[in-house]
Amino acid sequence: MLNGSFNSLQILWLDGSNLPNTFLEQGICKSLHLQDLSIADNDLGGELPWCLANLTSLKSVDISSNQFTGDISSSPLKMLTSVQDLRLSNNNFQIPISLEPFFNHSKLKTFYASNTEIYAGIESQHLSPKFQLNFIILSAYKYNGSFPKFLYSQHDLKTVVLYNLNLNGEFPVWLLNNNTNLETLYLVNNSFSGLLQLPIHYHLSLKGLHISINSFHGHIPTRIGAYLPMLQYLNMSRNALDGSIPSSVGDMKLLKMLDLSNNLLTGQIPRQMVVGCLSLQHLVLSNNSLQDEIC
Repeated sequence: MLNGSFNSLQILWLDGSNLPNTFLEQGICKSLHLQDLSIADNDLGGELPWCLANLTSLKSVDISSNQFTGDISSSPLKMLTSVQDLRLSNNNFQIPISLEPFFNHSKLKTFYASNTEIYAGIESQHLSPKFQLNFIILSAYKYNGSFPKFLYSQHDLKTVVLYNLNLNGEFPVWLLNNNTNLETLYLVNNSFSGLLQLPIHYHLSLKGLHISINSFHGHIPTRIGAYLPMLQYLNMSRNALDGSIPSSVGDMKLLKMLDLSNNLLTGQIPRQMVVGCLSLQHLVLSNNSLQDEIC
């Protein structure tokens, strides 16, 4: 157990250590100079104690895979404005999809909250976040609504993972237009619909695009390979895409995985794809109406 002799402690990692519930108040809260805290996978429960708000030097917090509860809007975490990396996944928190409780966290770069309760909340028309995120992961099984509006103001994103949220609306091509360094866009198991759209300019950073289990329809954009040439992983399975596979897929020289299964695709497999995708390791085209021949 931590005590006064550890008042200069800066890094504390105790993942999977079977910690008692009293450990936060009796130990961690006394380490006022703590900068890096990781207590994931400890089966800790209850609401976070307010004494955590005194740990104003914290930069990285990982409390994922516990049994913590409470609305994050009335949590000590909203007071820790020095935090850069915040990981809350696999708990019983309630988190507004706007992330408005963290709008004053100007240093926040990473926010992970998968498998928790996400709710709509009230999104202010006059507030915008002071942070510019690099990485965000959100997933839940109860949310049903529109895309989080604060992401419109983000321009440094590298990874966006929003799944099992039942998000609706059109494909958020503006994320690609606004974030030229975006490497992964993961929108699996939502309710997006409409046509797929390409960014305004060639996007030379995107490596992974996963949009399976949605309701996209219409043709795959003809020039998808030209505008997204650096893709390594492309999964558009379980939608309602029709028409043929565009030959420009062959321009994706680094493509390792392509899954277009469970759509309404017709026609032949383009020869350009066979010749051009030299790195392809995983190809899934089942449950379409494609012909066997290569054109």
